[in-house]
Formats: sequence, C-alpha cells, structure tokens
Amino acid sequence: MPAAYVVLSHTEADQVTRLVHAILRSSPEATVFVTHDARRTPAPVIDDERVHVRSHGRATDWGSWELVEVTLEAMREARDAVDPDLLVLVSGQCYPVRPLSAWEHELLAAGGWQGTARELAYARAWGSRHGTGDDELTRYTHRWYPVGALDGVLRSGRLPGRALWALAHRTEPLVSLRVVARGRGAHVGLRGRMPSGSSAIHLGSQWLALDRERLDLVLRELGEGSPLRRVYERSVIPDESAVQTVLARQQPPAVARPVSYSVWMAGDDTTRTFGIDDLDEIRASGSPFCRKVHTVRSAELMDALDRVNGVGRGE
Repeated sequence: MPAAYVVLSHTEADQVTRLVHAILRSSPEATVFVTHDARRTPAPVIDDERVHVRSHGRATDWGSWELVEVTLEAMREARDAVDPDLLVLVSGQCYPVRPLSAWEHELLAAGGWQGTARELAYARAWGSRHGTGDDELTRYTHRWYPVGALDGVLRSGRLPGRALWALAHRTEPLVSLRVVARGRGAHVGLRGRMPSGSSAIHLGSQWLALDRERLDLVLRELGEGSPLRRVYERSVIPDESAVQTVLARQQPPAVARPVSYSVWMAGDDTTRTFGIDDLDEIRASGSPFCRKVHTVRSAELMDALDRVNGVGRGE
C-alpha cells in the first residue's frame, strides 16, 4: 500500500481539515490518520474514506509520555489498517511544501527513514563541578516524577529555589531536578537502570517518516511492557527521543533532514508561525512540510504553497 500520514492535533479543526485535504491532493493514494486531543477543541469532521479521525481525552501535555503513547497507537492503527509502504508523522500545524507523491518515491528509493537524531553524551559530576557534554541525556537516564508543590519555588528565582537547584546540582549523578516549563512543571529525577544491549540515546525532531520495516521495529521495541518503553514512560520530553532512538540505533536516517521545517524562537520559548514572507526560506529547506502555520496568519503562505505545488484547494 502507499503512504499513511499520522496527524497529531490539538487545536484549530479548520486548519487540520485544510492540512488533510492538502495531503490528499498531493498524494491521492495516501490514507490519513488524525489523532486529536479533544480536551479543548472538538476533532475535525472530514467526510472522506481515506481519512480516519480518532479523538481522545488523554493528558497529552507537552513533554509527556502520553504524547508518545497516542503516537504509537496511531502508528499501530495505520499499520493494521492499510499496511503502508511509508508512514509519515506530522502535526496539525504542519503544511506541505513539496509535491508529496514525488517525495514519497524518493524516500522509499533511499530506504530507511527521514528525520534527525544526534547521540547524547554526558558525564555527570558530583559536588560543585559541572558535568561535561549535553545534560539533556538525564531526561532519559533518570526516572522523573512530578512534584507540583515545588513548581513555584523552583521557578521563583528566590533563595529557597536557588538552594534546591544548588543541591540538585551537587547530587546530579543520583538525584536531579527539572522544570518542564510548557508541560507539567517541576520534576524530581532518580537515576535509573538502562536495559541491556545498546545504551545509546538519541535526540531529534518529532516529525519523521519511516518505511514498513522501520515501522515494525518501532512498534516492537516500544511495545507494551518492553524494556525501552519502561525507560521512556518515566522520562521527560520522550517525544524527542523514544522513536528516534529506536531508529538511530539500527541505522542513521537515509535523509538527515526533519520532515517538517521549523524555526525555534528561544526568546519566546515557541516555534515561529510562518507567513508569506517565509516562503523562499521554507522552500529552500528541502523538507516536505513546514511548521507551524495558522489558519488566518498563514493563509496567504498556504495558498502560495498550493500554487507552487500545482494543487488547487477544491475541497
């Protein structure tokens, strides 16, 4: 079977509907699986036999395991329903940049998967010394537990919070603290035990594409009760590592480029919302999608992308 597109959405049903129609105009033989967090807004209603819409009310907050869990469920649904040659994972705030059918054939010819993954390396240190490397590794080597009572203290910048941060710095190899600012707030982490075998942990974009062989690998390695799944169930921000680690441990990406091009605005702690002035930059990225777009603010951009891709709206 051709491609399956898994769309994770939580807002703007009209924008998700436009995205789904854009995918199907660009890849008419594809099937789209929308998994929508309906806690705040209802799911889109799309009358097309090529579209499967599933709503849920789970707490898929940013940085949560539940976000990975619903992703794996959607991947399994797509695998069982249409047995796709290629599965593509995007968000409801993505939009096609390139003709998708041609891109699908290119990736399948290359074999494997498209996305980004860099191996994390970090040497922790006791006492006042700083560890060396990338401390994002402790997101996954520690088992993290929310401690809402400490959230305000740790964010305040006042003496009690500074004292707790200093203590956690000294005990980092065993016990640490993190604040998942856009997620569930303060967490305490206890160093865990990694499963036997490869211990490499990778970090990369959540938006990726993988062939059938790699899809089966992900569903097996992160299946219910698996050792690696248990590691990620108690991690923070697992959506940036769980699937990517499974894929990268087997082989590097055939195309080392995110499926959806985005620009992180560090000062605003968010991803830039693209507009028409970003058209050339987006097209030069080489990614098949861009993120993020907005129903109104990005309307002119999306119209332009439809034109350059040779597809009309006709929905």
